[in-house]
This record gives sequence, C-alpha cells and structure tokens, in this order.
Amino acid sequence: MYRIFVINIGSSSLKVALYENDKEIWSVSKRHAPEKIRSFSSVYDQIDFRMESIDEVISEKKVDFSQIDVIACRGGFCKPLESGTYAVNGALLDDLKFSRWGEHAANISPFCGKILSERYNKPVFYTDPVSVDEFMPESYITGHPDIRRICKVHALNHKAVARYAARELNKPYEDCNFIVAHMGGGITVAAHRKGRMIDACSPAEEGPFCIDRPGQLPNLQLLEYIFSSGKSRDELYRELSTGGGIMAYTGLVDLIKIEEIAVTDKNLALLLDTMSYRIAFYILGYLAAFDGENIDAVILTGGMAKSDWIVPAVSKRVSPYAKILVYKGEYEMQALAEGAMRVMSGEEEAKVY
Repeated sequence: MYRIFVINIGSSSLKVALYENDKEIWSVSKRHAPEKIRSFSSVYDQIDFRMESIDEVISEKKVDFSQIDVIACRGGFCKPLESGTYAVNGALLDDLKFSRWGEHAANISPFCGKILSERYNKPVFYTDPVSVDEFMPESYITGHPDIRRICKVHALNHKAVARYAARELNKPYEDCNFIVAHMGGGITVAAHRKGRMIDACSPAEEGPFCIDRPGQLPNLQLLEYIFSSGKSRDELYRELSTGGGIMAYTGLVDLIKIEEIAVTDKNLALLLDTMSYRIAFYILGYLAAFDGENIDAVILTGGMAKSDWIVPAVSKRVSPYAKILVYKGEYEMQALAEGAMRVMSGEEEAKVY
C-alpha cells in the first residue's frame, strides 16, 4: 500500500488530499480571496503564499511525512507531452517559471511539490498535464498555413475516466475507442483511439460554448467584431476566453440556478438546449476520427455531468450512435494519486521531461 500526498492548485483554490493507493483518506479544499491573488504580479510570485496554505493543511491534519511514500501534484502548462506520469525536474520547473508554454495557476503545483520533496526526501510526480498532445497528423492542420491547432484539454480527467470506462467494459484502455466530453468550466471533447487522444477541441479556442466561454465563433463576424469593438487586446482576450457563453447572455454563472430559472424562462431554456446540441454536435463529429471503426462508448464527465438537464439532452442526440457512460464530476485528485501509484508499484515507468 502506498500513501500519497496530493496537491492541486487552481486559479483561486487549493486542494490537498491524502490517498492510500486509490482510496481517499481525507481531502481539504481552500478558497483564496481574488484580490489577494490579483496582488501578485505573476503566477510564479505566488509560490510562498501557496506554500503557506499547504503548510496550514499539513499542520491541521497532523501529516507525518515519515508515513508518506510519494507526492503527486498537478502538472502545469508545459511543452507538448505524451500521456503518462513524469518526475518533477529542473527542465520542467525552468519552463514553468518563465511561463514558456502559458501562464496558469497549475504551474505552481510542481514547485510546491518540489519544495515538499526536498524537505521530506520524497519522490514527486505529475500525471497527464493539460499539454498532453497525442494528435494524429490531420488534427493539427487548420486550412490556413500560419494557424495550427493545438492540444490543450482536460487531459488528466479525460484519461482517468477513459481508464475507468475501459475497466467497466473489461478491456484495456489501449484496446478501446472512446469519445470523451469533459463538461466543466470549459468543455473539451476528444477522440481516444486505442489509448491515444488523437483529436480534441481546446475550450479556449474551439468547441461548444459553455457557461462563460464562447466556443467556436464564425470567423468573419468575429473579425468584424474585433475591429469595430474599440476594445483593447487584453479586453478582447478576456472576453473571448472567459467572458462569453451563457454568462454573456444572462449574467448567470451558476448552472444549478440557471436550470431552476430555465424551467419557466423560455429564452434561458433555449440557451441550455443549444449548448447541449453543440456538445452533441462535437461528439458526433469526432466519429470521423476512427476511420470507420466502432467506438466502445461516449463518456460524459465533469461538473455538468451531474446535470439533469444537460445529460439527457446530450444523450438523446448521441445514444442512437453509441453507448453512453456518465462519470459525474471530475477525478483529478484520484487520477494524480493513481498516476504516482502506477510508478511506485512498477506498473509504469516515470517519464522524463
């Protein structure tokens, strides 16, 4: 049995948990005041502040690191990688320090993991960061030679639920064909063919609109809007990344509240139904990625997989073409623990960044 200390740092949150193998012993979530986060000039500058929060949890839970076997942390925005579990090393930390592949709060987790690793002499790993890239050659090409598609998706949860689904079907993940729709703060739909994520839509640039993201927009109308809006690049970047979707139409961001109002509000109901339609549209579009092979299942996961509105609406359109499996919520903490466990047990060899 392995005891695994897990760290997952979000934009204004911290999740820390203790696992014994794949079983959660305890979990703590902390929220940070947005104004405190904004007071730092960069993500890297937050490390000491985030470590204080982690140390508070260690103290509160009386964690004895002599009883801990390994530390698992969320990976940051790093260079394109194969799926797997990686040891935190200097090359990774150097890229994250200077945000060479993008700035995100997740970039801090490996630094905090490394601090604990050196303090307590424990190995530290990260599994399936957002930059996992297993695209087939056709997936990169856009139709414009100066614009190339990129793979930045919820790889950690995608890979985790795909493995769970394979287990449910009594097959190795490497023998399965899945389409996975992670429906959370962003929506990512990906084609998993024989254990590789060969195509996917990045929620910041493509795919269905969701609660606060606009998804893919008509190119020429978007171009006209950009030039006529009078807004700065930073304003447009925020609006087109996390300032669209249902929030832009209604000002609402709480899906539970949105669904309650939609029962009697036809316009809001139409937005929910349209979002569900667009999710189904992308799911069915990825059938083309399998070259005529049958798929084992379509997997719905993420926070919206708990919805009694979204799941039936998507399933109605998709179920004639594929089996539907639902994994409610996200499994990131468990997936990090399982990745570290696979390395510690010798099932998988740690990869080198």
